[in-house]
Amino acid sequence: MHAAQLIWRNTKRKPIRTLLTVLTVGMMFSAFMFPRALVDAQRVQLDGAVANRLVVQPRRGWGTSLPARYAENIRQMDGVRSAAGCLWAAFNVPGKEELFFSSLGVEAKPFVDMHAEQLVTSVEQQEAFLNDPHGALISRDLAETLGWKLGEHHIVKSRLFPGEWDLNVAALYEPDRAEWARNSLWMHYGHLSRGLSIQARERMSYIVVELQDAAQGSNMAKAIDLEYDATSARTLTLQDRLVLVALVGRFQAILAALDVVSYMILAVVAAVLFNALSTSIRERTREFGVLRALGFGPQWLAGMVLGEAVLIGLAGAAVSLAISYPLLQGLVGPALRESINFPALTVPFRLALSCTSVACVLAIISAGWPTYRITKLDIVDALMRVR
Repeated sequence: MHAAQLIWRNTKRKPIRTLLTVLTVGMMFSAFMFPRALVDAQRVQLDGAVANRLVVQPRRGWGTSLPARYAENIRQMDGVRSAAGCLWAAFNVPGKEELFFSSLGVEAKPFVDMHAEQLVTSVEQQEAFLNDPHGALISRDLAETLGWKLGEHHIVKSRLFPGEWDLNVAALYEPDRAEWARNSLWMHYGHLSRGLSIQARERMSYIVVELQDAAQGSNMAKAIDLEYDATSARTLTLQDRLVLVALVGRFQAILAALDVVSYMILAVVAAVLFNALSTSIRERTREFGVLRALGFGPQWLAGMVLGEAVLIGLAGAAVSLAISYPLLQGLVGPALRESINFPALTVPFRLALSCTSVACVLAIISAGWPTYRITKLDIVDALMRVR
């Protein structure tokens, strides 16, 4: 009988114990992977930030707004290629009020020109959106969630403003390195503004600026803020990447705490494996004594124990991946995206590989002391032991 067959049969001796150990290890490693998936999603979002973009927002915070004329003024500044004003719409769909998605009114032509490479759609649909004042540009994921089809007509309401707006689904897009737009709807700013009260019209939540030279980002940000420094609606201009860094910073404390907890989880996993392996080996002490009497050396017995440990660790890692993929990508990810517009969660291959490697290493470490005891086993004492 080969050593691999012996290892496999030994792990099946106590099937309930082995099954519970594997399930425990799998669930613990799923919890270990969760904060790392969050960090990876944030890193992907940061990597997708365009270098030559600025975001002009109100200095007093997101709860205030800017005059709409600022967008046109900024477009006339030297060094600016384009600028598009945006206004939060905060739409919800009647009958699906619990569904959250990002929705804004934008200056359509400069916005589409600026984001054509990130919001990928056909030229025909792009033109349809630009030529239809009531048209809406919607991500395919959001359209599928809402059950909307291209060319349909729908009514939406706003959480911020009274009234209703009619929209035509003019274009569907697929985000490319733009996870921030995976669950979004964009409409014409003019159509949104006409439905607002007189006091709320001609206002912008923020302005996206595209520069001719990305290296001038810091200087252009200062120039824009200086332009409006003496006005009542002062601006705070940041590079697009810095805005994302600021948003990520809000989650850093939570992610740091989860990271600490995840390492504590590894300690629990090691304790579970150590207990399972120690119990299994203690119950088979006489058998190991018989094997030693038959001529099997300490190294061979040590290999058997370590093989069992690695097999249990690999099984636990497999269970962890089987839990993590549907849980993070199918349940937690969409929930976070709908509630706080968080980037899409994925379990990348390198994370799955690192989880499997850590499981094997922890299993070998946990088996260290039981393996050492087996190699120092006295044959006579082992044969005389009843249990």
